[in-house]
Amino acid sequence: MSDPAATYRLGIVSTYLPRRCGLATYTADLREALGVATDDLETVVVAIDRDGLTYGDEVVATINQDRIEDYSAAARVLREAGVQVVLIQHEYGIFGGPDGSHLLELTRALNACGIPYLLTLHTVLTRPSPGQAATLRALCARAARVTVFTETARRVAIRTGIAAGHQLVVVPHGAPEAMRRPPAPATLRPELRELLDTVRGKPTLTTFGLLGKGKGIDIAIDSLAEVVKKHPDVQYIVAGTTHPEIKRQEGEVYRDGLRAQVSRLGLTRNVHFVDAFLALDELSAILHASTLFVTPYRQPEQICSGALTFALGAGLPAVSTSYSYAEDMLAGGAGRVVPIGDGAALAAEIIDLLSDSRALAAAKTVAEACAAWLPWPAVAAREADLFADVVRQAQAATARPGHATAAVPPLNLDHLTRLTDEIGILQFSRGPNPDAASGYCVDDVARLAIVAADLLAVGTDMKQTALATRWLRQSIRFLTAAYDPSGGMHNVLSYGGTWQDWPHMGDHVGRTVWALGVLVGTPAVPDDIRRPAAALLDELGPRTEGLAGLGLRSAAYALMGLARAGRVEQAAPLLARLDDALVETSSADPAWRWFEPELTYDNARLPQAMLLGAALLEDDDAAARAIAALDWYAQHVGLVDGTLRCVGNKWHHRGEAASVWVADDGDEQPIDAAAITEALVDTWQHTADPHLARLAGWAFAWFLGRNRAGARLYVDATGACQDGLSATEPNGNQGAESTLAYYQALFSLLRAGLAALPHPVAPTVPVPTSLPTTTLTKSTKPTNKGRVVGRASAGFSATATPPRLRSTEDHSDAL
Repeated sequence: MSDPAATYRLGIVSTYLPRRCGLATYTADLREALGVATDDLETVVVAIDRDGLTYGDEVVATINQDRIEDYSAAARVLREAGVQVVLIQHEYGIFGGPDGSHLLELTRALNACGIPYLLTLHTVLTRPSPGQAATLRALCARAARVTVFTETARRVAIRTGIAAGHQLVVVPHGAPEAMRRPPAPATLRPELRELLDTVRGKPTLTTFGLLGKGKGIDIAIDSLAEVVKKHPDVQYIVAGTTHPEIKRQEGEVYRDGLRAQVSRLGLTRNVHFVDAFLALDELSAILHASTLFVTPYRQPEQICSGALTFALGAGLPAVSTSYSYAEDMLAGGAGRVVPIGDGAALAAEIIDLLSDSRALAAAKTVAEACAAWLPWPAVAAREADLFADVVRQAQAATARPGHATAAVPPLNLDHLTRLTDEIGILQFSRGPNPDAASGYCVDDVARLAIVAADLLAVGTDMKQTALATRWLRQSIRFLTAAYDPSGGMHNVLSYGGTWQDWPHMGDHVGRTVWALGVLVGTPAVPDDIRRPAAALLDELGPRTEGLAGLGLRSAAYALMGLARAGRVEQAAPLLARLDDALVETSSADPAWRWFEPELTYDNARLPQAMLLGAALLEDDDAAARAIAALDWYAQHVGLVDGTLRCVGNKWHHRGEAASVWVADDGDEQPIDAAAITEALVDTWQHTADPHLARLAGWAFAWFLGRNRAGARLYVDATGACQDGLSATEPNGNQGAESTLAYYQALFSLLRAGLAALPHPVAPTVPVPTSLPTTTLTKSTKPTNKGRVVGRASAGFSATATPPRLRSTEDHSDAL
């Protein structure tokens, strides 16, 4: 029966009571706590079943864990029940199929029904098998959120590539409020009252949970033999039935072995077995009668222990082996941690605490502090906030017809203003501070020219228009001075104003042609800037065919500029070169639909340039091949699953196992995020496919935290962008390349109307299939006079010394 007061419905997929396992107990506790913590949420359950159990009315469907068809059927039941969001409790061994892959049928069906889902990971392995990693990665890829219990688990999930940082949220395991205080003894069953009378007044150790060899009770019993030599009256309670799956396969072999071990060691007066699945009040009674909790578990990767959580929820300090969850939970002083399997160390720590009343009291104080933030209602309130957030996002997405218009941060050009001076834009920053010693380069000045032209095109305020115009003037001045009549260009200029290289061809020439084409093809650029840009393009255009022999990216950059300027004749050979490379490499390996046998830097510029060139030359077949290559690339970098993971600076090579890239392929670079954003925008404008618009928004969101580390690279306070992204954090430097990459991506979305600033910006008309040619009066060819861009003499100097440091802010502009 639906609760009329509930505003939305949650479905939980998990094992569930009366099944006897920790996951079933966890789910029942969470559901009950959600009812206490919220008044706008109704919760139903889909129970994962193997034994044909009978469940309560809250269970709307059961899934026979080995029947794959039950999984998709459950999604339909949830839809018919009006469920708006689903929480899946994931643990290895409870879902059918190889490595639990049957669960993918449920998540695919939920996606098809338009129901978002969250995933709670109860185990995160540091070295999952290939099958385990593939299944869990696929489950996480489409999840709206992935919750884990500790920060360690979050780091492991990111490092192994299981989930992206922006998806992962740490929500602690809750402890029932019943743990906070013991029940009245009269309410307990007689045999439990008798046990508590036996241990009263004696130092008592306790372990509880479903028994199995992995719990390491045998290690604890061996340790107890040493403890009783110092503390003969110590008691050890081992509470809990044997795990149902173990009992099904092995019977009571492990428990019988423990009893024999106790007898052999002469500990029958010290060890007490409680062979029962205990109620919460019974657990609370035992924990409050105990001195120390002991978890001698054997699995170092265990990221959750409901038993340890319950003990801390009762304010009971613990001695534990060093599995992940214990290390996190006891790090603050609520107990001691010893190496896994080291019974001597376990005994030593127990003896130390029992012998030192002050140390024991200090550990208990910390444990009681933990108990204050572990109660289930507080944890459930956090979970409920996540559910509500996911529902709101899903409703907002479905409320917008057509493509989504993404909200982006306010425009803040402070950092770019600090990086630029009357010469150009400084290459690097040390942290947020411009590094004058790095000087300037043609690559970054060309990027600055593109950003400035786009800034004019999106129609911002007068101050920003004046700033963009100044940047354009100094950029064309810099690029003209870098040009040499031989046809090559200098690239690097010292802060002192001397060129640090001889004129040559390379990526920097391609980027210059790209920038010149943007200036020529952007009507908002003033004529007094467009004319010298067109003149320099006249000089470089005929030389661009030679760039193809230097590298595909040099050719791609130039092709984009020629396409923007409508230079059909000069664009044709570059298009042919890219098309030939794509066809040749794809033919060698159809599974690697790319231009080269490796993925390196600025990758998406290759299909982007090919598409723009194909549109200019009206070559529909080449355009289709370019779009197919971009689609392959978007899949390769995970974008189609919602999170962009750029190719790291160790590159990806054809024939390598994907596990090599997932494990560690180096830092991701902002230029790659910008490249795929802009490529998708251009492809959307060519095809009008709304899916591409959505992917473009996801790609741009990489800068804002939608990435594997969940880290924001864009700095709102200054408008800077950090220089790279590792698996866990961004690089702290904020150089020109990265910051300009952010703005190139941003302005491409703004121009296309796929994003909106907090104040209105008028989108431009989508790029037509055939780009128009802008005709300008040809000016006198530029000479290399005035190659002195700075204050020192022109020419090659590798040892020029920068002049005194100066501010790079608020310089007047003059050609």
